[in-house]
Amino acid sequence: MATTQKTESALLSKVWNIANVLSAAGVGFTDYITQLTYILFLKMDDEKESMGLKSHLPEGCKWKDLSSLSGDDLVEKYEEILKELSKCDGLIGTIFTKATNKLYRPVMLKKVIDMVDEDNWYMMEGDLKGAIYEKILEKNGQDKKSGAGQYFTPRALISAIVDVVDPKITETVADPCCGTAGFLLAAYEHMKPQSKDVEKQKFLKNNALYGADNTDLVVTLASMNLYLHDIGVKKSPIVYQDSLIDTSDKMYQVVLTNPPFGTRPQGSVDVSSNRPEFIKTSDNQVNFLQHIMSIVKTGGRVGVVMPDSVLTDSGSTAKVREKLLKDYNLHTILRLPTGIFYANGVKTNVLFFDKGEPTKDIWVYDYRTGVKHTLATKPMTREHLQDFVDCYCVGHMDDRKETYDAETNPNGRWRRFTAEEVSKREDLNFKWIDFTEEDDRTVSEILDEMQEEAKNILYSIRVINNRFGLLVDKDFFESENFTAIYSISELQMQLSDNLTTLKSKLIDAAIQGKLTEQLPEDGTAEELYKSVQEERKRQEDDGVIKKVELLPDVDPSNMPFSISSSWKWTLLGNMSYIVRGGSPRPIKQYITTQENGINWIKIGDVEKGGKYIYSTKEKIIPEGESKSRRVYPGDFLLTNSMSFGRPYISKIEGCIHDGWLLIRNLNGFDSDYLYYLLSSTYLYNQFIVKASGSTVDNLNIDKVKSAIIPLPPLSEQKRIVQKLEEILPLCEKK
Repeated sequence: MATTQKTESALLSKVWNIANVLSAAGVGFTDYITQLTYILFLKMDDEKESMGLKSHLPEGCKWKDLSSLSGDDLVEKYEEILKELSKCDGLIGTIFTKATNKLYRPVMLKKVIDMVDEDNWYMMEGDLKGAIYEKILEKNGQDKKSGAGQYFTPRALISAIVDVVDPKITETVADPCCGTAGFLLAAYEHMKPQSKDVEKQKFLKNNALYGADNTDLVVTLASMNLYLHDIGVKKSPIVYQDSLIDTSDKMYQVVLTNPPFGTRPQGSVDVSSNRPEFIKTSDNQVNFLQHIMSIVKTGGRVGVVMPDSVLTDSGSTAKVREKLLKDYNLHTILRLPTGIFYANGVKTNVLFFDKGEPTKDIWVYDYRTGVKHTLATKPMTREHLQDFVDCYCVGHMDDRKETYDAETNPNGRWRRFTAEEVSKREDLNFKWIDFTEEDDRTVSEILDEMQEEAKNILYSIRVINNRFGLLVDKDFFESENFTAIYSISELQMQLSDNLTTLKSKLIDAAIQGKLTEQLPEDGTAEELYKSVQEERKRQEDDGVIKKVELLPDVDPSNMPFSISSSWKWTLLGNMSYIVRGGSPRPIKQYITTQENGINWIKIGDVEKGGKYIYSTKEKIIPEGESKSRRVYPGDFLLTNSMSFGRPYISKIEGCIHDGWLLIRNLNGFDSDYLYYLLSSTYLYNQFIVKASGSTVDNLNIDKVKSAIIPLPPLSEQKRIVQKLEEILPLCEKK
């Protein structure tokens, strides 16, 4: 029997301890929290009744009928109670939606009951018991195997969204895919202090909130979450329902939500057959966006989390986007970083729009570029989003001011795109900050993530096979303890992204000497450097290249990473000959189809993802050569504007325009090694910093020449290439 009240930390410690015991016995955290919810409700009802308050539980289904039992009798009675309560109406039926027992061993069930029995939960302050349950839900969201993270939106993000949408105490607030009711609870806590009027407070508790979810487990957790915060104590505002096939005429003044992404699960009712007014699509997120647009009242406000695809995809998604801009005022977009959600996810944004007027200007806050969060070591907090909230200007949006300025602050995160600019765009994926987003994961961490993604793909394939009766592999499902089905296409995209990142990480590791052994017989890079300067002088004396002054060498004591003593820190310009291309103008007068024409090399002559330039689509007359730059097979070409910094190797003679930089190897590099060096994230990041231009980024000769590079001996360069060419084909997208 309960005798004492404990602190939040003490109660949580008890909950975690029991969770660990059950986990060792094979009971997952999601199953545990569900059973804890049922048992907590029974205990709190008993505490109410002991105080003279009416119990709404039927006789034979109360705490007193359960707590004194043990062994098989306890399990049988518990299962009988769950079955009966799942048939009830109102709050009880909602919390016990499709309730079943997951604690089959009597000793485990008894442990949870005894733990709950030690405290008086009903008299505990709503803030305390609610906070405890929220912490439990957050812990459940971290359980990767259960997939429960898809139902838990980070509370820091929810808080910021609610603060800027600013629901009022007299307004109705809906979340059509409510998860564990985080948005509704945050809205309630935001609205509650706005008035002490008894009628308004009564409306807030009983009529203001509405949530729906089509997962019985989530309905249970959401209903209990609100109940423990003293919301919906008679009838839960949460309903067990598939919102996408809801054809009711209920509308709300505020909608706050983070809908599921991907495609609808197999066996779900077809959306278009129930909602013929929707633009037909199989994408959950696009259907939910249409549903949200249909349930918000004129003058109402929306804050919704959406993936990048909603802002970029063509076809039906573009049509929905067009309708959004035409009939709703999409006034604000918050670009979110990765690493803030518990479940596997894609890049996301928060869209803020009002119903009743078309979109004009769109304000964008970029909290993605250059921002890194991890759930374990650097979780996103509410403070991280305070600048966005301040910029939003809640209640006085006419006072908004950009922090972006093309001249003085081009990396400002808060920028306005005018109606004219928006109308000229094909998508709404706004990007302007130009510093590189560095991925600080190690190769090992990327490989671990890829292994997890591959395992989830395998699991999803087996689920599909199993549902078609092609494969029944119960041992696999039980051993992995999976309960969530992942979108194979999303997992493939994540795996593909990680492959690209892994490739970059491996190249960077290679040019740092981490993939090869340094051998004494290789000689030193200092010797190689001297031979390059001799070759440079020879070509200058022969008139092959123009004479240039070498740049002062670098200070090796202040470099970004350590290298072998046989290597050398130097500058790219001191190891090669670098000049800019040139364009005869007007270029149309120099284009020819004659056989004696010279190959006119342009960016469009390069295959996407290609390494070499084999041919050109156009040629120029010989007279144009003097106004351009001649290149030869083996020369490196570097794009120096627009998509700058990409290297290619010419396999042909020709001329280049001023959008290229020519980098000629002076026998100081293995050709393939130089290609990998120029392709490395390490060097590209230097190009990013050095890039300049009023309208587009570009690289001039001096900035490329001054790029700092690690130089290995020539023999080791060849071994580095050999090692990379053993590994990188495994990372290529086929």
